[in-house]
Amino acid sequence: MDNNNKYIFDIETISKKESEANKELRRKKHRQGRVIAWVVLVAGILLLGTALFFGGRAIVKSIIGRGGKTVASVDGSDDGGPGENSVIDELIGGEDEVVVTPPEPVEVGPSEEELFEEALRNYIHTMTPEEQVLGLFIVSPEQITGVSAAIKAGDGTKKALEEYPVGGIIYSDKNMIDPDQFKTMIEGTKGYSKYPLFIAVDETLGKSVFPAKMKVAATQSASEIAAGGDASVARSEESKIAGYLSEFGINLNLGVDADVYPAPSGEDDAVPAVSFGTDANVVAEMVTQCIGALNEQGISAGVKFFPGQGYASADTSEAIAQNERTREEMEACELLPFISAADAGASAFVVSHESVPGLAGEAVYASQSKEVMTNLIRVELEMDGIIIITDDLSKTAVSAYYESGEYCVAALKAGADMLLKPEDFKAAYAEVLNAVNTGVIAKERVEDSLVRIYKVKFKGMTFDELNSLTAEKIVQP
Repeated sequence: MDNNNKYIFDIETISKKESEANKELRRKKHRQGRVIAWVVLVAGILLLGTALFFGGRAIVKSIIGRGGKTVASVDGSDDGGPGENSVIDELIGGEDEVVVTPPEPVEVGPSEEELFEEALRNYIHTMTPEEQVLGLFIVSPEQITGVSAAIKAGDGTKKALEEYPVGGIIYSDKNMIDPDQFKTMIEGTKGYSKYPLFIAVDETLGKSVFPAKMKVAATQSASEIAAGGDASVARSEESKIAGYLSEFGINLNLGVDADVYPAPSGEDDAVPAVSFGTDANVVAEMVTQCIGALNEQGISAGVKFFPGQGYASADTSEAIAQNERTREEMEACELLPFISAADAGASAFVVSHESVPGLAGEAVYASQSKEVMTNLIRVELEMDGIIIITDDLSKTAVSAYYESGEYCVAALKAGADMLLKPEDFKAAYAEVLNAVNTGVIAKERVEDSLVRIYKVKFKGMTFDELNSLTAEKIVQP
Protein backbone atom coordinates (compact mmCIF):
# COMPACT_ATOMS: atom_id res chain seq x y z
CA MET A 1 0.00 0.00 0.00
CA ASP A 2 1.43 3.46 -0.90
CA ASN A 3 1.60 6.40 1.48
CA ASN A 4 -1.37 8.21 -0.07
CA ASN A 5 -3.63 5.20 0.40
CA LYS A 6 -2.46 4.82 3.95
CA TYR A 7 -3.34 8.41 4.61
CA ILE A 8 -6.80 7.97 3.18
CA PHE A 9 -7.36 4.88 5.35
CA ASP A 10 -6.24 6.69 8.49
CA ILE A 11 -8.51 9.65 7.77
CA GLU A 12 -11.48 7.35 7.28
CA THR A 13 -10.64 5.49 10.46
CA ILE A 14 -10.32 8.70 12.42
CA SER A 15 -13.59 10.04 10.97
CA LYS A 16 -15.42 6.89 12.01
CA LYS A 17 -14.04 7.10 15.53
CA GLU A 18 -14.99 10.77 15.80
CA SER A 19 -18.47 10.01 14.57
CA GLU A 20 -18.94 7.27 17.15
CA ALA A 21 -17.65 9.53 19.90
CA ASN A 22 -20.06 12.26 18.90
CA LYS A 23 -22.97 9.81 18.93
CA GLU A 24 -22.04 8.62 22.42
CA LEU A 25 -21.82 12.23 23.61
CA ARG A 26 -25.25 13.01 22.21
CA ARG A 27 -26.67 9.96 23.93
CA LYS A 28 -25.22 11.08 27.26
CA LYS A 29 -26.67 14.55 26.82
CA HIS A 30 -30.03 13.05 25.92
CA ARG A 31 -30.04 10.92 29.06
CA GLN A 32 -29.05 13.89 31.15
CA GLY A 33 -31.88 15.90 29.64
CA ARG A 34 -34.40 13.21 30.45
CA VAL A 35 -33.19 13.02 34.05
CA ILE A 36 -33.42 16.79 34.41
CA ALA A 37 -36.92 16.74 32.94
CA TRP A 38 -38.06 14.11 35.44
CA VAL A 39 -36.53 16.06 38.30
CA VAL A 40 -38.30 19.23 37.19
CA LEU A 41 -41.61 17.34 36.79
CA VAL A 42 -41.42 15.76 40.23
CA ALA A 43 -40.47 19.06 41.81
CA GLY A 44 -43.39 20.73 40.07
CA ILE A 45 -45.81 18.11 41.32
CA LEU A 46 -44.50 18.46 44.86
CA LEU A 47 -44.83 22.23 44.72
CA LEU A 48 -48.35 21.97 43.30
CA GLY A 49 -49.41 19.45 45.98
CA THR A 50 -48.00 21.65 48.72
CA ALA A 51 -49.86 24.65 47.34
CA LEU A 52 -53.12 22.73 47.12
CA PHE A 53 -52.71 21.34 50.63
CA PHE A 54 -52.16 24.69 52.32
CA GLY A 55 -54.63 26.43 50.05
CA GLY A 56 -57.28 23.84 50.91
CA ARG A 57 -56.67 24.20 54.63
CA ALA A 58 -56.96 27.93 54.29
CA ILE A 59 -60.30 27.55 52.56
CA VAL A 60 -61.58 25.14 55.21
CA LYS A 61 -60.34 27.48 57.91
CA SER A 62 -62.18 30.40 56.34
CA ILE A 63 -65.41 28.36 56.23
CA ILE A 64 -65.47 26.80 59.67
CA GLY A 65 -63.75 29.57 61.58
CA ARG A 66 -61.73 29.01 64.69
CA GLY A 67 -64.40 27.34 66.85
CA GLY A 68 -62.87 23.87 66.71
CA LYS A 69 -60.21 22.07 68.64
CA THR A 70 -56.64 23.44 68.46
CA VAL A 71 -53.93 21.01 67.40
CA ALA A 72 -51.23 20.76 70.04
CA SER A 73 -47.56 21.02 69.17
CA VAL A 74 -45.08 18.24 69.84
CA ASP A 75 -43.66 19.87 72.98
CA GLY A 76 -47.11 20.40 74.42
CA SER A 77 -47.58 24.09 73.47
CA ASP A 78 -50.77 25.08 71.69
CA ASP A 79 -51.42 27.14 68.58
CA GLY A 80 -48.05 26.47 66.96
CA GLY A 81 -45.94 27.97 69.72
CA PRO A 82 -42.17 27.57 69.63
CA GLY A 83 -40.78 24.11 70.14
CA GLU A 84 -39.00 21.32 68.40
CA ASN A 85 -41.73 20.79 65.84
CA SER A 86 -41.36 19.40 62.40
CA VAL A 87 -41.64 21.77 59.49
CA ILE A 88 -45.21 20.62 58.83
CA ASP A 89 -46.13 20.99 62.51
CA GLU A 90 -44.83 24.56 62.46
CA LEU A 91 -46.74 25.31 59.30
CA ILE A 92 -50.07 23.91 60.49
CA GLY A 93 -49.73 24.52 64.21
CA GLY A 94 -52.71 26.39 65.65
CA GLU A 95 -55.12 25.42 62.92
CA ASP A 96 -58.57 24.23 64.04
CA GLU A 97 -59.30 20.51 63.77
CA VAL A 98 -62.63 19.49 62.24
CA VAL A 99 -64.25 16.84 64.44
CA VAL A 100 -66.97 14.83 62.71
CA THR A 101 -69.23 12.89 65.08
CA PRO A 102 -71.09 10.01 63.42
CA PRO A 103 -74.85 9.97 64.07
CA GLU A 104 -76.08 7.70 66.81
CA PRO A 105 -77.78 4.56 65.43
CA VAL A 106 -81.57 4.80 65.60
CA GLU A 107 -83.14 1.86 67.35
CA VAL A 108 -86.64 1.04 66.10
CA GLY A 109 -88.76 -0.37 68.90
CA PRO A 110 -91.81 -2.61 68.60
CA SER A 111 -94.83 -1.11 66.89
CA GLU A 112 -98.04 -0.29 68.74
CA GLU A 113 -99.68 -3.32 67.13
CA GLU A 114 -96.84 -5.59 68.29
CA LEU A 115 -97.06 -4.21 71.82
CA PHE A 116 -100.81 -4.75 71.87
CA GLU A 117 -100.45 -8.35 70.69
CA GLU A 118 -97.82 -9.02 73.34
CA ALA A 119 -100.17 -7.62 75.98
CA LEU A 120 -102.99 -9.71 74.52
CA ARG A 121 -100.94 -12.89 74.83
CA ASN A 122 -100.19 -11.98 78.45
CA TYR A 123 -103.93 -11.65 79.01
CA ILE A 124 -104.54 -15.06 77.42
CA HIS A 125 -101.82 -16.59 79.60
CA THR A 126 -103.90 -15.73 82.68
CA MET A 127 -106.52 -18.25 81.49
CA THR A 128 -106.48 -21.88 82.49
CA PRO A 129 -106.09 -24.48 79.71
CA GLU A 130 -109.79 -25.28 80.11
CA GLU A 131 -110.77 -21.63 79.72
CA GLN A 132 -108.61 -21.28 76.63
CA VAL A 133 -110.26 -24.26 74.93
CA LEU A 134 -113.77 -23.14 75.90
CA GLY A 135 -113.01 -19.76 74.36
CA LEU A 136 -113.03 -21.45 70.94
CA PHE A 137 -116.74 -22.41 71.13
CA ILE A 138 -119.85 -20.48 70.12
CA VAL A 139 -122.94 -22.25 71.45
CA SER A 140 -126.63 -21.70 72.01
CA PRO A 141 -127.73 -20.80 75.56
CA GLU A 142 -129.54 -24.14 75.72
CA GLN A 143 -126.30 -26.06 75.16
CA ILE A 144 -124.71 -24.79 78.36
CA THR A 145 -127.82 -24.46 80.56
CA GLY A 146 -129.57 -27.68 79.57
CA VAL A 147 -132.99 -26.01 79.25
CA SER A 148 -135.18 -26.44 76.18
CA ALA A 149 -135.59 -22.71 75.54
CA ALA A 150 -133.59 -20.07 77.39
CA ILE A 151 -135.57 -16.87 77.87
CA LYS A 152 -133.80 -15.32 80.84
CA ALA A 153 -130.35 -15.14 82.37
CA GLY A 154 -130.73 -16.30 85.95
CA ASP A 155 -128.83 -18.54 88.30
CA GLY A 156 -128.79 -21.33 85.73
CA THR A 157 -126.99 -19.12 83.22
CA LYS A 158 -124.61 -17.84 85.89
CA LYS A 159 -123.65 -21.34 86.98
CA ALA A 160 -123.34 -22.53 83.36
CA LEU A 161 -120.95 -19.72 82.42
CA GLU A 162 -118.84 -20.33 85.51
CA GLU A 163 -118.44 -23.97 84.47
CA TYR A 164 -118.25 -23.33 80.73
CA PRO A 165 -116.86 -19.83 79.98
CA VAL A 166 -117.38 -20.18 76.24
CA GLY A 167 -116.29 -17.71 73.60
CA GLY A 168 -119.75 -16.80 72.37
CA ILE A 169 -123.52 -17.33 72.59
CA ILE A 170 -125.73 -17.41 69.49
CA TYR A 171 -129.44 -16.67 69.84
CA SER A 172 -132.47 -17.68 67.80
CA ASP A 173 -136.17 -16.85 67.71
CA LYS A 174 -137.00 -19.21 70.59
CA ASN A 175 -134.99 -16.98 72.94
CA MET A 176 -137.12 -13.93 72.09
CA ILE A 177 -140.36 -13.09 73.90
CA ASP A 178 -140.33 -9.30 73.60
CA PRO A 179 -137.70 -6.58 73.17
CA ASP A 180 -137.25 -5.82 76.87
CA GLN A 181 -137.00 -9.49 77.85
CA PHE A 182 -134.39 -10.19 75.19
CA LYS A 183 -132.30 -7.15 76.01
CA THR A 184 -132.37 -7.95 79.73
CA MET A 185 -131.33 -11.55 79.09
CA ILE A 186 -128.33 -10.45 77.02
CA GLU A 187 -127.25 -7.91 79.63
CA GLY A 188 -127.43 -10.55 82.35
CA THR A 189 -125.52 -13.08 80.27
CA LYS A 190 -122.71 -10.61 79.64
CA GLY A 191 -122.57 -9.75 83.33
CA TYR A 192 -122.20 -13.38 84.36
CA SER A 193 -119.36 -14.12 81.97
CA LYS A 194 -115.80 -13.97 83.27
CA TYR A 195 -114.55 -13.12 79.78
CA PRO A 196 -115.99 -10.93 77.00
CA LEU A 197 -118.53 -12.83 74.90
CA PHE A 198 -119.49 -12.77 71.28
CA ILE A 199 -123.25 -12.20 71.40
CA ALA A 200 -124.31 -13.44 67.99
CA VAL A 201 -127.22 -13.92 65.64
CA ASP A 202 -127.52 -15.02 62.01
CA GLU A 203 -129.49 -12.09 60.62
CA THR A 204 -129.73 -11.88 56.83
CA LEU A 205 -131.36 -9.21 54.68
CA GLY A 206 -134.98 -10.22 54.02
CA LYS A 207 -134.74 -13.29 56.29
CA SER A 208 -134.87 -12.30 59.94
CA VAL A 209 -134.53 -14.57 62.96
CA PHE A 210 -136.54 -12.02 64.93
CA PRO A 211 -140.26 -12.81 65.12
CA ALA A 212 -142.82 -10.09 64.48
CA LYS A 213 -143.39 -9.56 68.22
CA MET A 214 -139.84 -8.21 68.46
CA LYS A 215 -140.90 -5.25 66.31
CA VAL A 216 -137.64 -4.88 64.43
CA ALA A 217 -137.41 -2.93 61.18
CA ALA A 218 -138.26 -4.87 58.03
CA THR A 219 -135.65 -4.97 55.27
CA GLN A 220 -135.56 -5.76 51.59
CA SER A 221 -134.08 -9.11 50.63
CA ALA A 222 -130.63 -9.31 49.10
CA SER A 223 -132.07 -10.39 45.75
CA GLU A 224 -134.46 -7.41 45.68
CA ILE A 225 -131.63 -5.00 46.44
CA ALA A 226 -129.44 -6.53 43.73
CA ALA A 227 -132.25 -6.27 41.20
CA GLY A 228 -132.39 -2.52 41.84
CA GLY A 229 -128.68 -2.22 41.08
CA ASP A 230 -127.94 0.40 43.76
CA ALA A 231 -125.30 -0.72 46.25
CA SER A 232 -126.09 2.17 48.58
CA VAL A 233 -129.45 0.53 49.27
CA ALA A 234 -127.62 -2.52 50.61
CA ARG A 235 -125.83 -0.23 53.05
CA SER A 236 -128.97 1.55 54.20
CA GLU A 237 -130.89 -1.72 54.65
CA GLU A 238 -128.04 -3.36 56.57
CA SER A 239 -127.86 -0.21 58.71
CA LYS A 240 -131.39 -1.00 59.90
CA ILE A 241 -130.20 -4.42 61.02
CA ALA A 242 -127.11 -2.95 62.70
CA GLY A 243 -129.34 -0.48 64.54
CA TYR A 244 -131.59 -3.00 66.25
CA LEU A 245 -128.77 -5.47 66.88
CA SER A 246 -126.88 -2.73 68.68
CA GLU A 247 -129.94 -1.85 70.78
CA PHE A 248 -130.25 -5.44 71.99
CA GLY A 249 -126.54 -5.68 72.82
CA ILE A 250 -125.61 -8.03 69.98
CA ASN A 251 -122.03 -7.56 68.75
CA LEU A 252 -121.61 -10.20 66.01
CA ASN A 253 -123.80 -10.82 62.96
CA LEU A 254 -123.04 -14.06 61.12
CA GLY A 255 -125.62 -13.34 58.43
CA VAL A 256 -123.77 -11.45 55.66
CA ASP A 257 -124.30 -13.74 52.65
CA ALA A 258 -121.51 -13.60 50.03
CA ASP A 259 -122.57 -16.61 47.95
CA VAL A 260 -122.62 -16.24 44.17
CA TYR A 261 -125.20 -18.43 42.42
CA PRO A 262 -125.32 -19.74 38.86
CA ALA A 263 -127.80 -18.17 36.48
CA PRO A 264 -131.22 -19.88 36.68
CA SER A 265 -131.59 -22.66 34.11
CA GLY A 266 -135.38 -22.82 34.03
CA GLU A 267 -138.65 -21.62 35.51
CA ASP A 268 -138.29 -23.81 38.59
CA ASP A 269 -134.75 -22.60 39.21
CA ALA A 270 -134.22 -19.32 41.04
CA VAL A 271 -131.55 -17.49 42.95
CA PRO A 272 -132.37 -17.58 46.69
CA ALA A 273 -133.63 -14.35 48.21
CA VAL A 274 -130.67 -14.26 50.60
CA SER A 275 -128.16 -13.91 47.74
CA PHE A 276 -127.13 -10.78 45.88
CA GLY A 277 -127.14 -12.76 42.64
CA THR A 278 -125.06 -14.29 39.88
CA ASP A 279 -122.50 -11.56 39.19
CA ALA A 280 -119.49 -11.88 41.49
CA ASN A 281 -118.59 -8.20 41.17
CA VAL A 282 -122.10 -7.09 42.09
CA VAL A 283 -122.16 -9.46 45.07
CA ALA A 284 -118.76 -8.15 46.18
CA GLU A 285 -119.92 -4.53 46.09
CA MET A 286 -123.14 -5.28 47.97
CA VAL A 287 -121.31 -7.27 50.64
CA THR A 288 -118.78 -4.44 51.05
CA GLN A 289 -121.63 -2.02 51.78
CA CYS A 290 -123.21 -4.37 54.32
CA ILE A 291 -119.95 -4.74 56.24
CA GLY A 292 -119.47 -0.99 56.30
CA ALA A 293 -122.95 -0.52 57.75
CA LEU A 294 -122.36 -3.08 60.51
CA ASN A 295 -118.92 -1.74 61.44
CA GLU A 296 -120.24 1.81 61.67
CA GLN A 297 -122.46 0.75 64.56
CA GLY A 298 -119.94 -1.45 66.32
CA ILE A 299 -121.20 -4.80 65.04
CA SER A 300 -118.59 -7.31 63.88
CA ALA A 301 -119.39 -8.89 60.52
CA GLY A 302 -119.28 -12.62 59.85
CA VAL A 303 -119.47 -13.46 56.13
CA LYS A 304 -120.89 -16.78 54.92
CA PHE A 305 -120.33 -19.39 53.44
CA PHE A 306 -116.64 -19.57 52.49
CA PRO A 307 -115.49 -20.51 49.85
CA GLY A 308 -118.98 -19.99 48.39
CA GLN A 309 -121.72 -22.59 48.23
CA GLY A 310 -123.92 -21.16 45.50
CA TYR A 311 -122.84 -23.95 43.15
CA ALA A 312 -123.15 -26.75 45.76
CA SER A 313 -125.37 -29.72 44.92
CA ALA A 314 -127.45 -29.54 48.11
CA ASP A 315 -128.19 -27.62 51.31
CA THR A 316 -125.83 -28.83 54.03
CA SER A 317 -128.66 -28.47 56.56
CA GLU A 318 -130.28 -31.45 54.87
CA ALA A 319 -127.61 -33.52 53.12
CA ILE A 320 -124.03 -33.88 51.95
CA ALA A 321 -123.22 -31.16 49.42
CA GLN A 322 -120.75 -31.48 46.56
CA ASN A 323 -119.15 -28.58 44.73
CA GLU A 324 -117.41 -29.68 41.53
CA ARG A 325 -116.15 -26.26 40.51
CA THR A 326 -112.46 -26.05 39.62
CA ARG A 327 -110.01 -23.88 41.50
CA GLU A 328 -109.70 -21.53 38.51
CA GLU A 329 -113.48 -21.13 38.30
CA MET A 330 -113.81 -20.35 42.00
CA GLU A 331 -110.89 -17.91 42.00
CA ALA A 332 -112.54 -16.00 39.16
CA CYS A 333 -115.98 -16.00 40.76
CA GLU A 334 -116.95 -17.29 44.22
CA LEU A 335 -113.84 -16.09 46.06
CA LEU A 336 -114.09 -12.47 44.88
CA PRO A 337 -116.82 -11.36 47.35
CA PHE A 338 -114.85 -12.81 50.27
CA ILE A 339 -111.70 -10.98 49.23
CA SER A 340 -113.71 -7.75 49.06
CA ALA A 341 -115.27 -8.55 52.44
CA ALA A 342 -111.87 -8.88 54.10
CA ASP A 343 -110.74 -5.60 52.53
CA ALA A 344 -113.91 -3.93 53.82
CA GLY A 345 -113.24 -4.96 57.42
CA ALA A 346 -115.03 -8.27 57.90
CA SER A 347 -114.15 -9.90 61.22
CA ALA A 348 -114.93 -13.53 60.40
CA PHE A 349 -115.63 -16.05 57.66
CA VAL A 350 -118.17 -18.80 58.26
CA VAL A 351 -116.74 -21.85 56.44
CA SER A 352 -119.18 -24.27 54.82
CA HIS A 353 -119.55 -28.03 55.12
CA GLU A 354 -119.59 -28.57 51.35
CA SER A 355 -117.07 -30.86 49.68
CA VAL A 356 -114.71 -28.78 47.52
CA PRO A 357 -112.13 -31.04 45.84
CA GLY A 358 -111.22 -28.26 43.40
CA LEU A 359 -109.76 -26.25 46.30
CA ALA A 360 -109.03 -28.91 48.89
CA GLY A 361 -107.38 -31.35 46.51
CA GLU A 362 -109.57 -34.12 47.90
CA ALA A 363 -113.21 -34.87 48.64
CA VAL A 364 -113.31 -33.24 52.09
CA TYR A 365 -115.54 -30.56 53.60
CA ALA A 366 -114.14 -27.04 53.49
CA SER A 367 -114.69 -26.80 57.27
CA GLN A 368 -112.13 -29.57 57.91
CA SER A 369 -109.70 -28.83 55.08
CA LYS A 370 -106.24 -27.46 55.90
CA GLU A 371 -105.78 -26.60 52.23
CA VAL A 372 -108.84 -24.33 52.37
CA MET A 373 -108.58 -22.79 55.84
CA THR A 374 -104.82 -22.53 56.31
CA ASN A 375 -103.13 -22.59 52.92
CA LEU A 376 -105.79 -20.63 51.02
CA ILE A 377 -107.13 -18.16 53.59
CA ARG A 378 -104.03 -17.62 55.72
CA VAL A 379 -101.18 -18.07 53.23
CA GLU A 380 -102.38 -17.37 49.69
CA LEU A 381 -105.00 -14.71 50.50
CA GLU A 382 -102.87 -13.38 53.40
CA MET A 383 -105.86 -13.04 55.74
CA ASP A 384 -104.18 -13.80 59.04
CA GLY A 385 -106.54 -11.65 61.10
CA ILE A 386 -109.81 -13.16 59.88
CA ILE A 387 -111.52 -15.39 62.47
CA ILE A 388 -112.38 -18.69 60.80
CA ILE A 389 -115.65 -20.04 62.22
CA THR A 390 -117.10 -23.36 61.14
CA ASP A 391 -120.66 -23.37 59.88
CA ASP A 392 -123.27 -24.74 62.30
CA LEU A 393 -121.90 -28.15 63.31
CA SER A 394 -125.36 -29.48 64.11
CA LYS A 395 -126.28 -29.43 60.40
CA THR A 396 -127.03 -32.80 58.83
CA ALA A 397 -123.92 -32.84 56.61
CA VAL A 398 -121.83 -33.11 59.81
CA SER A 399 -124.06 -34.46 62.59
CA ALA A 400 -125.34 -37.44 60.57
CA TYR A 401 -121.85 -38.66 59.66
CA TYR A 402 -119.39 -37.56 62.37
CA GLU A 403 -119.03 -37.57 66.14
CA SER A 404 -119.00 -34.02 67.48
CA GLY A 405 -115.61 -34.31 69.18
CA GLU A 406 -113.99 -36.01 66.22
CA TYR A 407 -115.11 -33.32 63.82
CA CYS A 408 -114.16 -30.43 66.11
CA VAL A 409 -110.62 -31.73 66.59
CA ALA A 410 -110.21 -32.17 62.82
CA ALA A 411 -111.55 -28.66 62.15
CA LEU A 412 -109.15 -27.02 64.63
CA LYS A 413 -106.17 -28.95 63.31
CA ALA A 414 -107.08 -27.82 59.79
CA GLY A 415 -107.15 -24.14 60.78
CA ALA A 416 -110.55 -23.24 62.25
CA ASP A 417 -110.53 -20.71 65.10
CA MET A 418 -114.05 -21.19 66.45
CA LEU A 419 -116.52 -24.07 66.52
CA LEU A 420 -120.17 -23.13 66.01
CA LYS A 421 -122.83 -25.18 67.82
CA PRO A 422 -121.47 -28.74 67.78
CA GLU A 423 -124.40 -31.11 68.23
CA ASP A 424 -122.96 -32.47 71.49
CA PHE A 425 -121.12 -29.50 72.92
CA LYS A 426 -119.91 -31.09 76.16
CA ALA A 427 -118.52 -34.16 74.40
CA ALA A 428 -116.85 -31.93 71.81
CA TYR A 429 -115.28 -29.77 74.52
CA ALA A 430 -113.90 -32.81 76.36
CA GLU A 431 -112.45 -34.22 73.13
CA VAL A 432 -110.76 -30.95 72.15
CA LEU A 433 -109.34 -30.43 75.65
CA ASN A 434 -107.89 -33.93 75.60
CA ALA A 435 -106.37 -33.28 72.15
CA VAL A 436 -104.67 -30.14 73.48
CA ASN A 437 -103.43 -31.83 76.65
CA THR A 438 -101.94 -34.73 74.67
CA GLY A 439 -100.34 -32.56 71.98
CA VAL A 440 -102.64 -33.61 69.14
CA ILE A 441 -103.52 -29.92 68.91
CA ALA A 442 -100.61 -27.63 69.81
CA LYS A 443 -101.19 -25.17 72.65
CA GLU A 444 -99.64 -22.47 70.47
CA ARG A 445 -102.31 -23.22 67.88
CA VAL A 446 -105.05 -22.50 70.45
CA GLU A 447 -103.29 -19.32 71.57
CA ASP A 448 -103.04 -18.01 68.00
CA SER A 449 -106.79 -18.50 67.54
CA LEU A 450 -107.53 -16.70 70.80
CA VAL A 451 -105.34 -13.79 69.70
CA ARG A 452 -107.48 -13.37 66.57
CA ILE A 453 -110.68 -13.68 68.60
CA TYR A 454 -109.67 -11.16 71.25
CA LYS A 455 -108.33 -8.66 68.76
CA VAL A 456 -111.93 -8.38 67.58
CA LYS A 457 -113.44 -8.48 71.06
CA PHE A 458 -111.04 -5.80 72.31
CA LYS A 459 -111.25 -3.63 69.22
CA GLY A 460 -110.70 -0.01 70.21
CA MET A 461 -109.02 -0.89 73.51
CA THR A 462 -105.66 0.74 74.15
CA PHE A 463 -102.45 -1.00 75.16
CA ASP A 464 -102.59 0.57 78.64
CA GLU A 465 -106.22 -0.46 79.15
CA LEU A 466 -105.41 -4.04 78.21
CA ASN A 467 -102.44 -4.11 80.58
CA SER A 468 -104.67 -2.83 83.38
CA LEU A 469 -107.24 -5.50 82.62
CA THR A 470 -104.55 -8.19 82.72
CA ALA A 471 -103.21 -6.87 86.02
CA GLU A 472 -106.70 -7.02 87.54
CA LYS A 473 -107.07 -10.64 86.45
CA ILE A 474 -103.72 -11.54 88.02
CA VAL A 475 -104.69 -9.92 91.33
CA GLN A 476 -108.28 -11.24 91.29
CA PRO A 477 -108.35 -14.33 89.05
